[in-house]
Amino acid sequence: MSHRDDGLRGVLTLPVAYETFQRLIGGDGYRRWLVSELMRPQPGWSILDIGCGPGTMLRFLPPGVRYHGFDLNPRYIDYAKRRYGERGHFVCQRVGEAVVEASGCDVVMANAILHHLDDAEARQLVAIAHAQLKPGGFLLTYDNAWVPSQSRAARALIARDRGQHVRTPEAYLALVRDRFAEVETTLRHDGYRIPYTLFTMKAHRRS
Repeated sequence: MSHRDDGLRGVLTLPVAYETFQRLIGGDGYRRWLVSELMRPQPGWSILDIGCGPGTMLRFLPPGVRYHGFDLNPRYIDYAKRRYGERGHFVCQRVGEAVVEASGCDVVMANAILHHLDDAEARQLVAIAHAQLKPGGFLLTYDNAWVPSQSRAARALIARDRGQHVRTPEAYLALVRDRFAEVETTLRHDGYRIPYTLFTMKAHRRS
């Protein structure tokens, strides 16, 4: 990895730089699609965002949701509290077994997180998500992925990602199958303005 790549990774730990970069590559459009087509949140829903970053998802959620964001980057959390503190609750720590909502959450999000985690860590996140969800709720994730049909440009860009555990769609599915029997998936090569491949999972908790 070049010094230039390391520098970009460091810059992206800064909230404003991260949000600017996401806008430039089209991340806002993908999040808007994710919310409107897959999540379809309703006022009163409880939403847990694991790895919430600087609270970006709140810009696409309707008023009246109960939002809980967790992230390990204190800069992200401080920024989120300043910008979105009236709409959400933000905590700088890992999500553990402590109950976030007594009645359970309607949605648990883990956006662009699994490719940063090894298999054991990812399965722990999935187990926590399952425990936090109420029956009828769902886990929603998206990550970059390796697929034979993607372009060389997409493969080159994904190879430069900060996450060291990019997987195939089948490998991502294997992480959630132990806890969730019903999983809807979407694979898109056009989610960003740049060549990229994004794999989304919507895993339903039925009981």
